[in-house]
Amino acid sequence: MGILPELQERRSYRAISPEPIEKDVLTRLLVAATLAPSCFNNQPWRMIVIEKAQDTPHYQLVAATLNQGNAWALEAPVLVTFATAAHLDCRLDEGRDYAYFDVGQAVMAMQIQAQAEELIAHILAGYSASKLRRILKLPQEYVPLCVLAVGWPGDEAKLPENLRVAENSLRSRKNLNEVAFSGAFDTPWF
Repeated sequence: MGILPELQERRSYRAISPEPIEKDVLTRLLVAATLAPSCFNNQPWRMIVIEKAQDTPHYQLVAATLNQGNAWALEAPVLVTFATAAHLDCRLDEGRDYAYFDVGQAVMAMQIQAQAEELIAHILAGYSASKLRRILKLPQEYVPLCVLAVGWPGDEAKLPENLRVAENSLRSRKNLNEVAFSGAFDTPWF
C-alpha cells in the first residue's frame, strides 16, 4: 500500500472558481471534520461557514479581514473559519493545550474530504484575528485559528503571474531527515 492519493495529490491551489458548492457537499465536508480524533472526544472545533451566494454582508466582512496577499481567495464561494478555546479540550502540563492540535486534525480531515470531492481547500493564516473575532461574534476566549477557502478548481489565468507559476511548480517537501528522527532528536530517520 502506498500513500493515499488524497494526501499525495493535495496541494494548496489558489485558482478557485466562484461557482457555488451544493449544501450536501458542504455538509459532507463539515461531517468529515467532525470525524477527526480529539482528546477524550472533546471535539473542540467550531466551524463558521460563510457562503458568498447568501444575501448577507458576512462574506464581504470576513473577506475584508484578509491580508492583501490573500486577495485570490475572494473568488472562493465558501470561507470556513475554524475556531476554538483552550478550555474546550484537554489542558496538560507545559502548555500542551490539545484544542489547537485537535482543530488541526479537523481541518486536515476537511481538506482530505475536499480533495476526494475534487474541491480546493486552501488554509489561510493571513487575516486580522481581532476583526474576524468581532465579525463572527466569537467570545473573547475563542481563537480563530484559520480560514479555509473552499471552491471548485478555477481559471489560473485570473491569478497574478507569480501565483500562476506557483500553481504549476513541483510540490516541495523537506527531506525526511530534516523532520523525522529515530529514537532521539539528534538521530535522523535514515
